[in-house]
Amino acid sequence: MGDNRKWSAADFATLLWVALHLYTSVRSFFEGWYYTYTAWSWAFLGIWLLGLLALDARLYVSERPGLLRLVKWYWAFSAALAAGGLMVSTLSLSLEWAMTPGMICALLTPLYQFMAFAWLLFDELAGLRGSLRFGVWWSAMLAFCLIHFVYFAWLHRRAKRRGDHGPVDPGTGTME
Repeated sequence: MGDNRKWSAADFATLLWVALHLYTSVRSFFEGWYYTYTAWSWAFLGIWLLGLLALDARLYVSERPGLLRLVKWYWAFSAALAAGGLMVSTLSLSLEWAMTPGMICALLTPLYQFMAFAWLLFDELAGLRGSLRFGVWWSAMLAFCLIHFVYFAWLHRRAKRRGDHGPVDPGTGTME
């Protein structure tokens, strides 16, 4: 019963983070248009980032390859959208047919939250202006998504390997 209660608490925390993710995505999208981030915006974005890092740590101990595969491909999709944004901003492309679907898909990914952090770091603190800043924003977002993708690809591979050979004690690295 202890394990069931523990998992339900973790699942509940994950659902809360997903709700926070959607809320901060929408809020960052609309506030980013006019760069009107408030103290509450930064508080929610900070909680979102801490929640993301906590989920990353929680998934480190997960031995469910199916869940890790899903998360791995989520980050691959996020990286692909960031790469598309980098390409559009660098080449100054006008892909009006892809703007609306891309913006809707980006609501599901962490790109709008990263856009807010990129604006704070590179625009406000570093003072980048002009077309250079968009390339730097998208490059930073792409790097973050790619790092996450590689991390979860590694976790997925590790979980599949452990599934074949049984669980491994994380303290000693030996099979139990």
